[in-house]
Amino acid sequence: MSIQNLIVNGGFETGTLSSWITANTTINSQYSHSGFYSARLQGGATFSYISQFVPIEPGERLEVLASLAAVGQAPAIFITIQVFYYDNQSNLLENGLLVTVPGNQIPNVENHTWLENYHTTTAAPPGSTQAFIVINTLPQVETSDVLVDDVAVLVVNNNGAIGATGATGVTGATGVTG
Repeated sequence: MSIQNLIVNGGFETGTLSSWITANTTINSQYSHSGFYSARLQGGATFSYISQFVPIEPGERLEVLASLAAVGQAPAIFITIQVFYYDNQSNLLENGLLVTVPGNQIPNVENHTWLENYHTTTAAPPGSTQAFIVINTLPQVETSDVLVDDVAVLVVNNNGAIGATGATGVTGATGVTG
C-alpha cells in the first residue's frame, strides 16, 4: 500500500514556495517541524495564506494535515484551514472543510513544540475534479507570525483508512480460516 501526499512541496524542502499560491508568506530556515524549512505566515493586521489545488475524484474524502507553531512572544494569530471543491471548469461546487485554530492553541516554536492538525473533509460532490486547500491567517493587530510545515492531503477510503485497501490474504477479512 502506498500513501500519496497530493500536496507538492508540503514540507517546503525546496527552500522556496514553489507549487504554492501565497500572500504575505516567506520561507523560514530558522525553524521547522521536520527537515530544514517551513512557511512563515505574517501575523498582525495582515491577511496571509498558502494555498494549492490538488486533483481529486467525486466521492473522495481528504485528510488534511498541517503542523503549526508561533514565532515571538505576542499571542499567535488565528489560522483557518479550508478545502473547497471545484469542477473541471473551475466552478466552485462546495466547501469541504472549514476549521479555525485559535491562536492560544498554537504553541511557541521557542519551546520546540508544534501543534499537529488532522482534519477530514466531507466527500467531494459529483463533478469534482480538484480541491483547493487554503491555510490562512485571520488578521488581528499585535499577534505573532505563524509557521506552517509538513502540509499533507491524503485520500481517505470509505472505511476511514488512509490510502488504498490491499488484499485480505489467505485467511479472509476476519483472519479466521474457513
